[in-house]
Amino acid sequence: MIKKAFLVLLVLGFFISCKNKEEKPHFLDMKIQELDSRSFSEEKLTLEFEKDLEDLDIFNYKNIVELDSSFLLAEKSSELFFLDKTTLKLSNSFKIKEGRGPKEVEYIMAYDANEDMIVIADNRLLKILQLDHTGNLIREFKTEDKIPHRLSLSSNNTMHVMNEVFFDDLKDGFMENIAITGEKNYTYTKENLKDLHPFGTEGNIKTVNDTLYYVGAYEPFIKKYVNGERIYSRATIDNYDTSVNYVTVISNDSRSTSLSPAAIFSSRDFDVKKDSIFVIPYSNGDNDFSFIDVYASKDGSYIKSFRTIDVPDKINVYEDERSILTIEKVGEQERPVFRKYQY
Repeated sequence: MIKKAFLVLLVLGFFISCKNKEEKPHFLDMKIQELDSRSFSEEKLTLEFEKDLEDLDIFNYKNIVELDSSFLLAEKSSELFFLDKTTLKLSNSFKIKEGRGPKEVEYIMAYDANEDMIVIADNRLLKILQLDHTGNLIREFKTEDKIPHRLSLSSNNTMHVMNEVFFDDLKDGFMENIAITGEKNYTYTKENLKDLHPFGTEGNIKTVNDTLYYVGAYEPFIKKYVNGERIYSRATIDNYDTSVNYVTVISNDSRSTSLSPAAIFSSRDFDVKKDSIFVIPYSNGDNDFSFIDVYASKDGSYIKSFRTIDVPDKINVYEDERSILTIEKVGEQERPVFRKYQY
């Protein structure tokens, strides 16, 4: 009898211990995300090398796209650069003709690439172009009344597109998967966009086959979708009131919304590799956000953080090695510098 009572107490104690452990406040439960609440990994980032992008005459870069042997960068004009993956030296580049006609772009809003092609979304001309790696046009097509805002290309050549949304005219197709020829394969689970602020549809997307990850730019959410169905939507800070990120400016009869000086808990860029999501957090009023937060791709839970030398702006995590490539803003003039770290 005594032995039974002891076992019951032991099991009960273990249950209470686990419950207390689950309910212990941690990074995701903080109302205000203090730097001290982050769990910085004992495995510190080790700098392998750094290189100024200005040495390559690259100034207004967009995302880093990883290919088998090179990285692809696009300037905000219409020039694309291939950098050797090992040395980061320029190996090739080409410029797309600027204009409003066929085979021309007015503005590269988003782009992605795989070993077969490069895809470019022009949000002013409402079209998507597909090019080979030497700049020759494969095809282009109009997106009709949709404004392509973000784009991610899967290894099977289907394209995941996040469209810009006007809040007075909500339509299906905020995010959709389209075939290589432009036909829609499926639309993603419809989001309740009416509750979002005007910047709420900002953010970035990355895909692994038919799995898509979305990390908000101004709304602190990580979302995961498989075949268009949402698996989870998790705030990087639980219970955080995103309304403090915005201010409304009233001038005469006009109203406009902008980021508040205190806007925090957003992301500049992210990457997904293996079982982890690597997020560059962003603070509008704090330039000391020199770190990378890591979340589990399975459920969006926070794991740890790594410190960086300067504020990172773009990130790519190498597929086959424990390395992180960042573009960091250095000095008062925020000079763009490539840095490669081991973690």
